[in-house]
Amino acid sequence: MITSVLKAKAVKPSASSSTSNTPLNRIVKLEATLLSEPYDPNPLLPLLALARHESAQVVHKAVWALHRVFIRYINDGKVGGLNGDLANRTGGGSEDVDGERDLEAGGEEREVKGWVRERLLEYVEILGGLVRDIEPALRTSSIPLLFSLLPPLSISVSPANTPLIHTPYFRLVLHYLIFPTSSLRGAQPKATKGWKTIAANQVEDVAGVLPQDVAKIVVDDFWAQYDDIRWAFFKEAANLILSQTTTLPHPENLLSQLLPLSNLPKLVGDINTFYIPWFSTPPSSSSQPAKKVKKVKKGKGKGEVDALPDWMKEYESSGSESDSEAQSGKAKRKRISQMSVHTSVYSVQSHTTLYTTLWENVLSAVPLDEVWTRKILVGLHGEKGILGHFKPERRLRIADWLGGLVDNGGAMAMLAMNGLFVLITQYNFEYPRFYERLYGLLDRNVMHVRYRARFFRLLDTFLSTSLISASLIASFIKRLSRLALTAPPSGTILLLPFIYNLFKRHPGCMIMLQRQPTSILSVSMGHTEEDQKLVDPFDEEETSPLKTRAIESSCWELASLQKHYLGPIATLAKIFGEVFTKPEFNMEDFLDHGYGTLFETESNRKIKNPPALALSLETATEGEIVPFPSRDVERQDSVDVVSQLWAF
Repeated sequence: MITSVLKAKAVKPSASSSTSNTPLNRIVKLEATLLSEPYDPNPLLPLLALARHESAQVVHKAVWALHRVFIRYINDGKVGGLNGDLANRTGGGSEDVDGERDLEAGGEEREVKGWVRERLLEYVEILGGLVRDIEPALRTSSIPLLFSLLPPLSISVSPANTPLIHTPYFRLVLHYLIFPTSSLRGAQPKATKGWKTIAANQVEDVAGVLPQDVAKIVVDDFWAQYDDIRWAFFKEAANLILSQTTTLPHPENLLSQLLPLSNLPKLVGDINTFYIPWFSTPPSSSSQPAKKVKKVKKGKGKGEVDALPDWMKEYESSGSESDSEAQSGKAKRKRISQMSVHTSVYSVQSHTTLYTTLWENVLSAVPLDEVWTRKILVGLHGEKGILGHFKPERRLRIADWLGGLVDNGGAMAMLAMNGLFVLITQYNFEYPRFYERLYGLLDRNVMHVRYRARFFRLLDTFLSTSLISASLIASFIKRLSRLALTAPPSGTILLLPFIYNLFKRHPGCMIMLQRQPTSILSVSMGHTEEDQKLVDPFDEEETSPLKTRAIESSCWELASLQKHYLGPIATLAKIFGEVFTKPEFNMEDFLDHGYGTLFETESNRKIKNPPALALSLETATEGEIVPFPSRDVERQDSVDVVSQLWAF
């Protein structure tokens, strides 16, 4: 009996130990060891291995445990060598954030801090890979964890009363958002450098593309919400584009984060929300520029986050003083390149400059497909549009990009023309060939594309001004009348009210409805009536709308449409033969017509006088010709062509 009890007691500890060795329990024990005294960072290695576990539950718990550990270590100054380019893993252990303490400390302490730094970068690499994990909970958790390390890192490198953003770490986060890597969940180390990932754990998207739900979290919860990190995003994203030796492999990763940002600060009071708490205190008016602060700190490297001496050196300065400020006696604004980070974050001028620079780099160096080009063109205008947040003196720089789209033609040309029209009417941009380019877009293809409604909405805007000459409007009327002859019924029923509105706005073109056609040859010259040929002076091949001689022509095309086979079109075309007393048509009633709406209208039409129908079908008697014979009817005599066509 005693022996059996001892055996039972010996079995129980082994069972409990196997339960305690589960991955979830090991995570709890490793975290407790790392946060306890005495200080021992060695358990970071097994905890990082658990963060690459196959189970999503284990990974989720491990990354949160590592987050709490590294937050404590950063606040306690146990992570060293955070200066330099973190993305390339350079400078590990050679420098410490706290320069004075490292000089006094022994080499062993610096080595331990550098080793912890490498483990921190491994943790960030794991988080960066989770943005493309197939498990949604891991994707949504990785973004807040990545950003949560930024405030303690920024505070640890900031000197007294001088808030900074930890630029190297911010660049590393931005790198994972624009160049996302594969998830390391379940990955095994290769014989050489790198990891062998599991394809089943990757999100079902093209490799290297940021998932849409991740991009939405980044935009909604970070860029659009916090002024300080949005400022850093504009700055570092512009630098990233310029530093690329090749084009971005997936531009949508950057554009999906940049294009939705439409509510940017326009007044100093709009800058009031900060992710790094230290920026909540506004800078004092007597704050020194960044260059002078650098001279004070020179020698010991306190607070130096980046290798660059100036935070804003690469940006175009705009230190000109407005007239109102000069008259009121206000102090001159500092040049942006001389502002400290703290001052720049609170400067609307700095936000605007960085936003403008980023978009200029995107439009000049990033390859855009048709989908993103259309999205940019649509979001270009309005108070909260892209141009609305541009620096006023640099808005015209976008005209080159718009002009290139117009030259290429196609679906984007009309939207690009809208951008040029806004620059002309609102920003005094000179584009002498605007209406010539617009006239060139009116070909028969425009009546068969899906963006036809948008095209004519914009065309109506471009031709709405009464300051356009009658000869130019006449060319558009004549070109649209020609298009109405070959357009589908849904297009013709759109063009007729459009042309009517042009006549109402420009009465000088009414002569085109009243002019009688002329002939090349006349009877007085000795030619018969059969020799006479009517001539239209309109030059259809001329590209300039001012040289087509359309004002000397007539709108015979509109008269021919009065005999159109479709009743509504024929009825609508007759308005050009009546007195122009009706008001302009509302084009929204005609823009969305198609074959479906036309058929529905005709099928629902109430017929006042039904057509007469025969009550019985008369058959042909012997000897009569059957007008529509069937196949089995053999006829000896010949029949006309129409009867042959109708023989089924």
